[in-house]
Amino acid sequence: MQHRTSSQRILMLVGIIMLLLLAACTPPATTETADSSSSAEQGADAATNTLSIAAPFLSTPPEPILGSGWYAVQWGAGETLMRLDDSFTPVPWLANDLSQLDDLSWEIKLRPDVTFHDGTAVDAEAIKASLTRAIENSGTAALLLDAQDITVVDELTLIITTNTPNLRMPGVLTEPTTVIVNAAAAAEQGDEQFGLKPVMTGPFMFEEVILSQSASLGRYQDHWNGAAALEAIEVAILADSDARMLALQSGEVDIAVDIPPESVAVAEADDSLAVVKAQPVATIFMYINQNKAQWQDATLRQALAMAIPSRETLVTAVLREQGIAGVGPFSPAVLACDGLQASEMDLSQAEQLLAEAGYSDSDGDGVVEKDGEPLTIMALTYPQRAALTPSAEIIQANLQEIGVEMEIRSVEDINAALTEPDWDLGFYFNNMASTGDPYGSLANFYTADGAANRGGYLNESVEAAIAEVRDIADLGERRAKACEISQTLMDDVAIVPLFYPFYSYGVRAQVSGFDQSPAFFLYFVTPEISLQ
Repeated sequence: MQHRTSSQRILMLVGIIMLLLLAACTPPATTETADSSSSAEQGADAATNTLSIAAPFLSTPPEPILGSGWYAVQWGAGETLMRLDDSFTPVPWLANDLSQLDDLSWEIKLRPDVTFHDGTAVDAEAIKASLTRAIENSGTAALLLDAQDITVVDELTLIITTNTPNLRMPGVLTEPTTVIVNAAAAAEQGDEQFGLKPVMTGPFMFEEVILSQSASLGRYQDHWNGAAALEAIEVAILADSDARMLALQSGEVDIAVDIPPESVAVAEADDSLAVVKAQPVATIFMYINQNKAQWQDATLRQALAMAIPSRETLVTAVLREQGIAGVGPFSPAVLACDGLQASEMDLSQAEQLLAEAGYSDSDGDGVVEKDGEPLTIMALTYPQRAALTPSAEIIQANLQEIGVEMEIRSVEDINAALTEPDWDLGFYFNNMASTGDPYGSLANFYTADGAANRGGYLNESVEAAIAEVRDIADLGERRAKACEISQTLMDDVAIVPLFYPFYSYGVRAQVSGFDQSPAFFLYFVTPEISLQ
């Protein structure tokens, strides 16, 4: 059986989008024409049994140590030892059972009859090799696992011994950086080659990856849970959210990932489409580059926070009500904190704080300065998340009112740009529920060793409090302590949260098995998805 290659699909997709854009001013097609086109597409998809997806990202390889493992899990190629259920509770996945032997030791019993995509058995030795490779090459995996030793007991049993008590181990083993890979195959092929076509365990396996362009995945017939309903998956990478929506409306793709807020109502009104919404577990926020001396001044950071428009205004203007106003670092779906307070817009107070930080407009040009240096800000956004640049533009106007000049720069690879020294603010979208426990994100974003601490935030008392969270056994107490830390982070303006967006998928009517909202966007492609 033959089907279109990813490059052919990309060319067709670009052509269709160009035609749609050129035809934007012409009257819409009649219902009869649209129905016949839809039927033709359904016939083509049914013939190939290939699911077509328009996604915003494929900027790093889908293999954990070169990327993060997110793409692998999202698209059904990679699996972790544990996974999160709909209530964000860790449950066994490749593991059959996980039990704590003592303060430092966790025993993992593996699911039998699991194989890698090359047919190699997934036994305890293979799991040890995969986790060891992750620890050696991923700061996130090393920080969260905190492993002193990994011991193989028998073919299907191993023990992880940690350096300190790690009560969150079940959630740690859901983190995408711990995706299980065939480490022996990686050593043989080399990281670069293996990174683009990793040997994993999921119901689908990567066949071709072209970074920032496309990915092709085929069904793994010998998956431990049975063969998937789909034969193949083709992913087209379209950074622009409007382009993803156009691809969905044209019938070129079956699912458009993260459609823009203004497209949600359009899709809901179209009988050939549906909208599936994941729980709002991501936070859109601003990093502040505290590696720059000026931003180490908490008063200046507080002035910035006071100049941000009300979050309700942003949710209305930018998200069209498709989200929740941001107060702290976590969405209430991840960590509900009673009484959490963030700065509210007060431009007069912001101006006063600027003056306290030593900034004034001494030359009358409308821009405040300190020691002769004007306060100009360079803010980074990226096109893959449609809400970022409009949010930045609204904030830019507010800052101008208090004498702060802000340049907005859109970049294709935001993570690479945030490693450079010359930015001040970084607009960012991040899932905060990858382990089902607030400790993971707190440690990753707000400690010196955290891989996601891109703004270089340092606060010894916060770091000590996060270490306390790590050691609290009771989940309720751990969450209460995490809420205390969240308030400190807001008072200290470690970041500036904006909102918690709904994550919406546009889905064509012929897609079956995707009609229930996923727990969140990590588990996207499942073996149950099919085309009718």
